[in-house]
Amino acid sequence: MEKNRYRSLTLLLLSLFLPVTVNPSDAARTGSDAGMESTLNFRFETSGTLGKGDYAPFWLTSNRHGLGSTENSSGYFRLATLGGMVLPSRFGVGYGMDLGVATGLQSDFFIHQLYVDLSYKWMGLSMGPKELWGELKNRNLSSGGLTWSGNSRPVPQVRLELPEYTRIPILGGWFSVKGHVSYGKFTDSKWRGRNPDTPYTDRLLYHSKAGFLRFGDIGRSPIHVTLGLEMYSQFGGTMHNRKLMANEEVLEEYRLPSDLRAYRDILLPFNDVGGQTKENGNSLGSWHLSLDYLGEKFGLRAYYEHFYEDHSGMLGIEYKSDMTGERDFVFYGFRRNWFDGLYGIELNLPEESPVRDVVLEVLNTRGQSGPVYRNPLVAVVEGVDGRDGFYTHELYDSYSHWGYAIGNPVLVSPVYNSDDDQRFKSNRLLMFHAGIDGGIGSCIDYRIMVTTSRHWGTYEDPYNEVGRLTSYLVEGTWLPYGTYGWRFRLSLGLDSGKGTPMGNGNKGVMLSISRLWSIL
Repeated sequence: MEKNRYRSLTLLLLSLFLPVTVNPSDAARTGSDAGMESTLNFRFETSGTLGKGDYAPFWLTSNRHGLGSTENSSGYFRLATLGGMVLPSRFGVGYGMDLGVATGLQSDFFIHQLYVDLSYKWMGLSMGPKELWGELKNRNLSSGGLTWSGNSRPVPQVRLELPEYTRIPILGGWFSVKGHVSYGKFTDSKWRGRNPDTPYTDRLLYHSKAGFLRFGDIGRSPIHVTLGLEMYSQFGGTMHNRKLMANEEVLEEYRLPSDLRAYRDILLPFNDVGGQTKENGNSLGSWHLSLDYLGEKFGLRAYYEHFYEDHSGMLGIEYKSDMTGERDFVFYGFRRNWFDGLYGIELNLPEESPVRDVVLEVLNTRGQSGPVYRNPLVAVVEGVDGRDGFYTHELYDSYSHWGYAIGNPVLVSPVYNSDDDQRFKSNRLLMFHAGIDGGIGSCIDYRIMVTTSRHWGTYEDPYNEVGRLTSYLVEGTWLPYGTYGWRFRLSLGLDSGKGTPMGNGNKGVMLSISRLWSIL
């Protein structure tokens, strides 16, 4: 008894100082009716990048949860721990802590993850910053989701969720659902206020919600269809050096609503005609549609994600004003903005195959409800809104965290702006992307990605000439002792093109070394 007590105390003390990159929800939701099950893993990781050019190569920076620096030379050292237990009552607890020190990143010391997960049956509650990936996307090969991609630092939040698809017993059990509602706070006030004499807004609050409905039962059919809706919001905060909306007066500081009513209003951001104001927060999101085939020897997925900034992109609805100033809704349906989105195909082959996964994607963001729309169906021309300005907002500047796009990183993040502007300067683009991964033998994995894109700037500030960028990634990983043990990864990146904020001729190499220990 004393020996077990000493061991438990030792593991608890270690877990307070050694933080985790493995998803703790797996540990928190795996259990047996025979008794309590517990897990405890430790992880060490160090990574360094050396490059040449204006910035580090795009794919050595992007979709790394903010741990990839734009600097030519950078590196970090991380320690992580993951623990969890599941009781016979199906109540589970998981936790993770992930700390690091760095050079060339935006912080010399950072808390990357620090969370506790509670679960009971099919419900979960997660508290704290935690790595999250985009829905219905291959985390290793996709260019990234449009509302959430894993490109920026984790946001501290409280998240109530159905973390896995849960079957609905009615209608023959053919339907299952998952989703979440969360509130949190951005941690990038230091970055947003780095130029205190310019207009900016800091101390931003965070909100997200999502719901996904899946039709299909893998036990009865290899095909299932998924339809989903994600909504993300920035609200609250303190506005500096901006004009107050009511009288155009420039105020040094103005606090935006952050009381309980603001939390309620951002949960249901539906307003009467003309009722949406800048102080209601910045809400955006995307529709998801996925068609999956899960065969015995391979899997195939075709997916489409449609991003929207407001009701015009979400439902094909716009405001219109007549000659007397009266405002009303006008419905444009699928004629408006629906070619904007991410189109993808993913092929999954057996784990032992030399090629495991293949992803092909096309991203189009050129529409954005048009530059300025007019209604040609009436004698008196009536103006309606346009120029949605993806990832950009008048008060909150950009849909980013620490300068990195929260959504797809190909819409060039503000961290690349040489003039320190916080807005997205290249959000109208057409992208083609391909990725492939696999293994050679039992100890070597590889990943190859190629992304080429054409950039038109923005409607407000278009480029004089179309910018072009092609980014390459070739990556190999050596696992001499399998999953638990040492892991050595060498990544080579290269960018070529001209006319975008990311510069030209970026090239570099990244070496990462990690070690994973399974304690329990």
